[in-house]
Amino acid sequence: MKYSIVDIGCGTGNNLLPYSKKYNIIGIDIDPTNIEICKKILPEGTWIVSDVTKIDLSEFKNIKKIICTEVLEHVEGWQKVIENLSKVTSGAELYLTVPYEKSEQKLLSLRKNYWEEIGHKHLFNGGEIANELRKNNWKNIKLKKSNAALYFELKLLFKKNVPCIRNTYYENTLSLPIKLFFSAFPNESFSDKTKIYTFMDNHITLSKNI
Repeated sequence: MKYSIVDIGCGTGNNLLPYSKKYNIIGIDIDPTNIEICKKILPEGTWIVSDVTKIDLSEFKNIKKIICTEVLEHVEGWQKVIENLSKVTSGAELYLTVPYEKSEQKLLSLRKNYWEEIGHKHLFNGGEIANELRKNNWKNIKLKKSNAALYFELKLLFKKNVPCIRNTYYENTLSLPIKLFFSAFPNESFSDKTKIYTFMDNHITLSKNI
């Protein structure tokens, strides 16, 4: 039996690349352009254009892991995404990340139209997501903060007033040494000492009785 890895809001499929040889991969995104890019990069995958508030995971079997990174902050009714994720019919691990509220507030103070450009709608401290997951019978919920490098990289880009591209990314005009530094920066760095600058990673394991 071959297990499946599902990425909700998969973007251009980067999160699924490490799993493509060992697992069936399924990517879901509302942007048709992203899905077309995914099909070219990983033609063996299953790629679906869909709204994450409407997708029903119960139609997929043998799911080992669900990935949902940097998605909830874009969705008006983010609780519906949690509800849909919870329809998985087998025990699976969920890896979910959102930007941490204090880092978002700092970035908004640097660039007033940051949320308008990138499509963010919510601030999260993690507790509200954990509570919603518990309502939907998720167990073994663990929260931690990491990836401070992303905050510092965006801070530098905002100070350079770089343009936003496709409402998703910012043009990276940083020098090559700085780009290499951030690409190699450990995600766990600053997770304890500089909490106000970190982005949040919520690591959640689903343990349902079926």
